[in-house]
Amino acid sequence: MKRNSPAFYKKVLSAALSLFLVQAHPALRAQTATATPKESIAQFSRSASDQSIELASLERPERGLTKADRAASDSPERSATEVIGGAAPTREDGLFRTWRIDLMVNTLGAGFDLATSLARHFDLRGGANLVSFGYAFDVDGLHYESDIRLRSGNLRLDWFPRRRNFHISPGILYANNNVTAPSHVPAGARFELGDEAFVNSVDDPVHGDARLIFPRRVSPMLTFGFRNVLPGRHEHISVPLEFGVAYTGAPKIDVSLVGSACATDGCFSFADNAEAQQSLKDEIRDINNTLSSVPVYPVLSIGFGYRF
Repeated sequence: MKRNSPAFYKKVLSAALSLFLVQAHPALRAQTATATPKESIAQFSRSASDQSIELASLERPERGLTKADRAASDSPERSATEVIGGAAPTREDGLFRTWRIDLMVNTLGAGFDLATSLARHFDLRGGANLVSFGYAFDVDGLHYESDIRLRSGNLRLDWFPRRRNFHISPGILYANNNVTAPSHVPAGARFELGDEAFVNSVDDPVHGDARLIFPRRVSPMLTFGFRNVLPGRHEHISVPLEFGVAYTGAPKIDVSLVGSACATDGCFSFADNAEAQQSLKDEIRDINNTLSSVPVYPVLSIGFGYRF
């Protein structure tokens, strides 16, 4: 073998690498202690070849990867997840990057919410609700025909603690609600106020008005909800669900009655009889005592949303 040939230099380099491995690894040194020179050289050559193959595989780790694997390893989403330790940012992150409109049916009425993104964990949302309806009911012989008109607007900050689904939403509610109930007693019918019983007049039957008074129009509110309760992933459509309370204060009822009625001691005008008016006040007080135990207005809503 010529000294200047490539094969000669390859043989010398292999022998030098083998001697280094023997000195670095006691296990190899123990194996070569009892071997003949020719066997030692063969062992050194095999070790050098193995180390060369291992180094080559470390220098080119992507040879066994598919194109999809290399693309996934180089993607920004994977890098952000591995470095930060959480979910990678989505296109919803950033001020006013996305907009969403929800059509809602709730205890405040029927209406809509309009929301936009503020930051990674925050959305700003505002909406309006309105509904009008009425129904009839009886209380202690008095017949009421209620007229309920709910008008409200709200502004909320949606905070998403983890993923962008469950949210905690403090906010402000503006409500201009009007609840009235004209009342009357059928002619000749019996009715009660407080602890007193009366019989309605036939010629001048008792009638009047009742209304519900709310202590404030602007109230703090706190709700919890899920932006989408549909299973799976949906890019644009959603079914939001939300529940919470608004601290409106306890409402109060006010009732006024006129007309004539009869008691055990005779007939009288309701407006001029002090005993009848006191019985009416006792009835109102009992109702308001019941209402005072509920200083909050419940908020429960479900709807259909679309994200732009």
